[in-house]
Amino acid sequence: METMKLSTLVLTVSPDLYDLLKEEELNSHIVIRGDVSSIGPEDLNEIIARTIEYHHSAPYH
Repeated sequence: METMKLSTLVLTVSPDLYDLLKEEELNSHIVIRGDVSSIGPEDLNEIIARTIEYHHSAPYH
């Protein structure tokens, strides 16, 4: 397992997505199981989607 910032993963797998993400999302730390080179575009899309969901959860009332 390896911990890295989402920005590092995006730049490694699909740099064209970098400008689409907010700073708070790019600075998120994620845990990768296995080798980074085994992560494909579909895997990255799922990781990005979950990161966005995490940062945009509804506040408690």
